[in-house]
Amino acid sequence: MNTISRILLIAAAASLVSLAGCVNQKEEVMHYRKVLHSKPATSSAKLIVPPQLTLAAALKLANDNNEQLAIAGENYLQAMIAKDKAFSTFMPTVGVSAQDFQMHEFNTSGMPPGVSQFFQTHYFNVPLQTQLNVNVLKDATAISAAGAYVNQRKALLLDLQSNLLLEVAQTYYQVLSDQRSVAVLRQTLRVQQANVKSQTNKEKAGVALQLSVLQSQADEASTRVQLTQAENNVDKGRATLAFLIGVPTLNGTHLINQFNPPHRISDLARLDQIALVKRQDLFAADDAVITAERNVSAAIDEYFPSVSVDFNTFLYKEQFPSDSWWSGLFSANFPIFEGGMIYQNIRAAYSQMRQAMLQRQLLARQIMEQVRIARADWLTSVRLVANLKTEMLSARAAYHQAQHSYSAGVATNLDVITAQDLALSAQLAYQQARYDQRVKMLNLLRQTGRFNYPMIARLALSSRKSLPSRCRLSAKKSQLTYQTAQALR
Repeated sequence: MNTISRILLIAAAASLVSLAGCVNQKEEVMHYRKVLHSKPATSSAKLIVPPQLTLAAALKLANDNNEQLAIAGENYLQAMIAKDKAFSTFMPTVGVSAQDFQMHEFNTSGMPPGVSQFFQTHYFNVPLQTQLNVNVLKDATAISAAGAYVNQRKALLLDLQSNLLLEVAQTYYQVLSDQRSVAVLRQTLRVQQANVKSQTNKEKAGVALQLSVLQSQADEASTRVQLTQAENNVDKGRATLAFLIGVPTLNGTHLINQFNPPHRISDLARLDQIALVKRQDLFAADDAVITAERNVSAAIDEYFPSVSVDFNTFLYKEQFPSDSWWSGLFSANFPIFEGGMIYQNIRAAYSQMRQAMLQRQLLARQIMEQVRIARADWLTSVRLVANLKTEMLSARAAYHQAQHSYSAGVATNLDVITAQDLALSAQLAYQQARYDQRVKMLNLLRQTGRFNYPMIARLALSSRKSLPSRCRLSAKKSQLTYQTAQALR
């Protein structure tokens, strides 16, 4: 074989290796994107944020672009790869090598004829080696354990998705609440500025005390402080929301609330039942127990014999004897004494199995606690909104009454300012409670395992811009309330 032929043969083998190493990364990413029902994340420059951002749109953006989900998705993908690697133990390994032997020639004169062929000074071989080493029971159990671990990583991915969506919703409604506070405080500030101007004019006319002017100015300054803090909260909340949904900024984006929670939910027993069959973290704990149990079996299976097969042949051969083209070796290994390693592996596997069972038991009890707390929070929020609404209306009426009394000369300016502060506090508390009520409902959905991609789809379906009029918008809100109520049953 000449040098050119040898080079071509080696290049062909290298080409085969390079082709085997090609990986379609988009296809790899789609493995976990399909689980999340999301699209691959794009660069921030390509992200388009709608001018009116609904809750459903914010959740969808977070589901598509948040890196936390992609990182957890890669963990799921790596578990799938580990399963494929475990299966590869049943497949032989095949390798090609090139052997070019060169040795200084030596004198064979005086030796019997034909002996010189045993003393080759140069030859070129291309051997093909095939090896297989398996413990059938242990390796089969390991494949089964790897499959359970894949299911565990998938459930953890979906659980993280639910947590992230809830965090987005909490931030979304916190921004809305802060924006509403800013609007109320600005309106109140305008009233107080007018009051300061009125008291100043009255003091100049000699019909009001300087104390009334100072009280009005102090109240205006206090409102300015609250307004500054509320505006800062809005800026920070919008920055956090932009980070969570994976967009550069939310400047110029208007947040729209189109989610109205139902007024009735299922009883506690029904919610517990739903949580036990819907919570993804509980599924992950179940799969962790299954994985641990199969790892115990795999550890015990180490006592069974392993089988090795080695088969060698040549694609090209110059070495003596030139007519011998293949060799094979079959061996079986029976473990007799391993220094206690197998026994210790079994002990460790049993310990990990008990640990997984305890973690699953603890998680089940935690889920019951979380459902009860979430339901209690929701019921409390409903009552709180009703009570705060009554307080707000009463405080507003008291403020108007104080104004009339002051105009009639039977109340002081301090009485008016005090009533105004109470009315402002009651209004802010009511607005905060209304948004908090929605968050409590979404948290209940999360704790019962139903805040997921299908819920995003239902929210998106109910927030389409197909009904612009007020009447049709009310119908849309009613539809969303009904769909959420259906999801809670």
